[in-house]
Amino acid sequence: MAFWLPSRILQAAIILCFTAALVVLTLTLRQPWLGLALSGDTSDDTVRIIAVAPDGPGHDRVKPGRLISIAPAGTTSAAIRLDATDVIEEPDVIASYEAVRRFFARQSELASILASGDVDLRLGVDGGNDVAVQIRTASRPITSLPSAFWVQLVTGSGALLIGAWVLALRPRDPPTQLFALSGGMVMLSAFAAAVYSSRELAIDGGLFRLLSGLNHIGAVGFGAVMISLFLIYPRRLAPGWVPGLVCIVVTVWSLSNLSHALPNPQMGAQLPTMLEMLAIIALVIAQRVAVRKDARGRAVLRWLGLSVIVGALPFILLIISPVLFDTTPVLQQGHAFGFFLLIYAGLALGVSRYRLFDLDEWAFRILFYAGGLLVLLAADALLIVLLHLQPATSLGLSLLFVGFAYLPLRTLFWERLVERRSVERHELFEAVVDISFTPSPAERSRLWRALLMRLFEPVDLATVEDARTGVAIRRDGLDLAVPAVADTQALMLRYGWGGQRLFGSRDAKLAEQLVRMMRYSETSRSEFERGRTEERQRIARDLHDDVGARLLSGLHKSETGDVQRVLRDALADIRSIVGGLSAERLPLAQVLAALRHETADRLDMAGIELAWQMEGRTDAETLLDYPVYRSLISLHRELVTNVIRHAGAHVVEVSIALSENALAMRIRDDGVGLPASPEDEARTGHGLRGLRRRLIELGGTFGIEPTPRGTCISVSLPLQAPGYPATEAIATPARSP
Repeated sequence: MAFWLPSRILQAAIILCFTAALVVLTLTLRQPWLGLALSGDTSDDTVRIIAVAPDGPGHDRVKPGRLISIAPAGTTSAAIRLDATDVIEEPDVIASYEAVRRFFARQSELASILASGDVDLRLGVDGGNDVAVQIRTASRPITSLPSAFWVQLVTGSGALLIGAWVLALRPRDPPTQLFALSGGMVMLSAFAAAVYSSRELAIDGGLFRLLSGLNHIGAVGFGAVMISLFLIYPRRLAPGWVPGLVCIVVTVWSLSNLSHALPNPQMGAQLPTMLEMLAIIALVIAQRVAVRKDARGRAVLRWLGLSVIVGALPFILLIISPVLFDTTPVLQQGHAFGFFLLIYAGLALGVSRYRLFDLDEWAFRILFYAGGLLVLLAADALLIVLLHLQPATSLGLSLLFVGFAYLPLRTLFWERLVERRSVERHELFEAVVDISFTPSPAERSRLWRALLMRLFEPVDLATVEDARTGVAIRRDGLDLAVPAVADTQALMLRYGWGGQRLFGSRDAKLAEQLVRMMRYSETSRSEFERGRTEERQRIARDLHDDVGARLLSGLHKSETGDVQRVLRDALADIRSIVGGLSAERLPLAQVLAALRHETADRLDMAGIELAWQMEGRTDAETLLDYPVYRSLISLHRELVTNVIRHAGAHVVEVSIALSENALAMRIRDDGVGLPASPEDEARTGHGLRGLRRRLIELGGTFGIEPTPRGTCISVSLPLQAPGYPATEAIATPARSP
């Protein structure tokens, strides 16, 4: 359903909170105001004036002392003599229901006198005669509201909004629903108490009784909801019907109290609250036993249970217990409500550190944005009420306040509560590259483990047998599984950040990025190693097939000229190989010119005529990679050697044709000839077989074409070797092979 969208839930909570706060503020400010701070003196059952507001109606006529009675102006016979009970903060402390009913009736009478406008006050002056003073009541200014009023307003608003924040993130989970309901109960109790506990002397008795009933429902409802929560979270301790039974029992007890059917108000109000607190403590202990082997459960209980106990227990000890034992509370109830805010502040910290209710850190972003909206609305309303500004002006000032005050504070809280110490991306990249290109597998494994320890600070890092290939969060955030990379088996990181936090989606994403970077870097390293190995094999083959073969043949030469020719050819081969080692490219035109000159000399010495012909385009700027020009030179020399040794030819024709990406060469002689089939290895020899293999590796072709006389061999060779960068124009001439 669309209603369960996080934004909808938070919007509804903000509107509800803002509307309820305006209602509470309106009800409180509508009360007629005398400008007096009153207190009950139980020693002589009187009401005392302890302060007079300098801007109040009686600031120049009333002084601190006793307030004996109040009556409508000019009607002394209708005066009501005041007693200490008239100004008590909470009617639940009254001994009997009959006395409570009389109290509400007196509140209605006093409220009607204050509503008449002009009132007569009889004041008792210490050491003197009583004094009669007539003053006119005024509208109560917002600045006259006591601090207890604002504590209750902030506590109720904070409880509702944080509860709604939790609900918005996991709206269908019973634990989050119960926690959100508890926040609503705190708001109901605090907002209702804020109105009647902030009264100056009296409010309408019917309204007072309604507000007192709402306060009672919110208080016992909070206890019932918390009992239900601890019955199912973090471990389910009872069947599903037990929380429902608890709510039924509490509801029946509350209705009995509201209808005055119990022996006294203390049994109806204070006793159930005390019993609920004892039940919550017992359930926290039971949950502690249930999760004794579950680290995450212990973390949840530590924060949620401790927050509830620390928040609610002082309220019970300071407010409820004294009433039960017929003593005076040591703290004003309105201020004591501030303890409940500790529950929800503890929840916020618990979400930050241990993902209570499985909420992740992105939850704080929603809370902070909702807070910004609430601050904007509140500031706008206060400016209109306090300074009587126009809506447009107040909205502009509110935006300035949010921009220059709330947003910087929000950033500060975000950094303190949520942000974790991070590593820059360039540092991660450098670390991954260093690990990948470390020669020793053992050292690579050590560095990889060290990087994980640096980023996540786990209590334990152990190898595991795991066939999965991806990062995964295990045991509800206690463990983070990392697949095998960097010559290391799959790893399990347990209890991140020294056991202070659980692993979240952000941590899993970081680990996935690391694994992807490491695998890509390892693939690059493998390709580099493979290329280096192939290069070594190629050089070894060139030395064996070319230089070795020539030197071996030179051992069998007796003529000095033949030996010198073999040595000269071997030196040329060595120069070519050395050029390949330095990744030197040679111009195509230079290679062909050197081959033509060398071939002409060799054939001339053998008494054979050379016909050299170039066909197609001539490109003087094309550079050849080492594998290409080495294969071309070796192939051409081997073919010319075969003609000199075996063909008995008189003329050799060499034709070379260039296309865009390949070189085609045909060598034809008029000698005794070879079979047309290239598979006849007995005639072509081992050297020619090796050259044919090289051509195939480069993507070229080798063939023996039929001819009426002699032999015709055709060769096609690509101008660029596979895996080498594209050829480019030459900048400086290279030396000849």
